[in-house]
Amino acid sequence: MLNNPNDKAKRRPVDALFGDDNAPALPNYVVEPPMPANQVTPPIQFDGEPVIVPTVPETTMPERQEPIELTSTPMRSEPLPLTLPTLSHTEDPRFLTLSFQIERLYDQVKNDLRDSPKLTEQCFDLLLHARQAYEQRDYAHAEYFIQATDAKLRRSAKSIEAVRHPTVIALWAWEIVAILLGGSIVAISYITGLTLFGLPINSDLLVLLRTLGWGMVGGVFGAMTSLPRSVQDREYDPQSNMNYFAHPFIGLLIGAVLFVISEAGILAGNVVIGDLKIGPIFLYVFAALAGFKQEYVVEFFDGILKAVFRKQNSK
Repeated sequence: MLNNPNDKAKRRPVDALFGDDNAPALPNYVVEPPMPANQVTPPIQFDGEPVIVPTVPETTMPERQEPIELTSTPMRSEPLPLTLPTLSHTEDPRFLTLSFQIERLYDQVKNDLRDSPKLTEQCFDLLLHARQAYEQRDYAHAEYFIQATDAKLRRSAKSIEAVRHPTVIALWAWEIVAILLGGSIVAISYITGLTLFGLPINSDLLVLLRTLGWGMVGGVFGAMTSLPRSVQDREYDPQSNMNYFAHPFIGLLIGAVLFVISEAGILAGNVVIGDLKIGPIFLYVFAALAGFKQEYVVEFFDGILKAVFRKQNSK
């Protein structure tokens, strides 16, 4: 095969290794090797147990809460007094009309008791306490004073009606008869040469008669002062008629008891100063005073009897 003259001009691959001065200049660029299309990372091999990655919970926004208002409550060092009313008292219909009842009683007192200044003042004083208790919300005491005023007005009306009854006139007639009877007993005992069934009366019997008479007179005075006072204060009660009727007889019995005590030597029954016997005079005075305030004497003797004859406490 004939050599082509143009073959010398061709560059051979070996010329790139050993150089060739006559080799033509190569183009100025770099040829990079092609990159793989897909890069696959092989799985990681672990020696041992697998590592569990904890799951992170999803974060949620907290709900909006309303601010809490703090209120300060004052502490009480002492319990409330019992007189302060509660809410249930104010709701009680009995206490809703207390103010109107007070106003009504004021008008009633001015109309019914205008001729009794003493009783009017007493009722106004009760209503004043009722008003003060009502304004302080002490409804229990306000109701008490209102009822006390109303009761006093009712007793006043009842007393006025009872005084007009003929029984009062009969009581006055009996008291007059009793005082005349007591005075007669005392007067008869001073008659000189007094005899009983034709026999002369002993001096001790005369002292007894005078003591009985003065005790009866004192009882009459007690009844005659108590009866007008109850009428004046409009506190007269017809149930007290028996007490007024028995006053002279109770004074008579007290005089007899005092005579017995004087004979026992407890009272100065036999005291003699000169020619005058002072003992009987003191006895008469005691009898009259005891008949006048016989309720005190009865209470005194009742206390003595209870002290002497007291019962033993049962165990």
